[in-house]
Amino acid sequence: MLTWFLFDLGNTVIKLDYERVIETLCSRSAVDRDELLELFEDRGGYRDMERGAVTFAGFHEFLTERAGYRGDLRELKETWGDFFKGPVPGIEDVLERVRAKYRIAFLSNSNEVHAELIPRKFAALFEPDDRFIFSYRFKVAKPDPEMFHRALEVIGAQPAQAALVDDLVENITSARGIGILSFQFTDCGTLLHQLHEEGLL
Repeated sequence: MLTWFLFDLGNTVIKLDYERVIETLCSRSAVDRDELLELFEDRGGYRDMERGAVTFAGFHEFLTERAGYRGDLRELKETWGDFFKGPVPGIEDVLERVRAKYRIAFLSNSNEVHAELIPRKFAALFEPDDRFIFSYRFKVAKPDPEMFHRALEVIGAQPAQAALVDDLVENITSARGIGILSFQFTDCGTLLHQLHEEGLL
């Protein structure tokens, strides 16, 4: 029996403004946008920070050395905290309807700065009983199947007891591969229609 819904955060619950952050970083660095995005994938970069392989302070050192970033750690933290536009339109209604029947956890590829900021900045979206599962704490990130196994451990559920809502197809494919019912998020209206069609709401 389904008892849990795992919601991704970025661009599923909270709209991200990735380009604004990139633009600000580039204005303080010696590299252009494409070079910066390539660096993010390197060892010590953005992806490693999501996997908990490097701290935020280590990421600052990485940007300083590899991208010629001129801001201090405080400035980088301020820029990194400016990732968010606000709640995805209609998500409050979705969460309310889902909470009426299921428990909710938020499963996000994230870092220590956002993990501290999101629950506070968007507190109106969350309930005390909700769970937060941030990738950096587990040293693994989506779409690695291990991230979904760890999430199931946190909520105390088997794959058949959980459903995933995520905007990225690679995460949906990975979760389905271990038996988690999964819905690719495009907008709230479409998601509600899918959940009704599946008899879940």
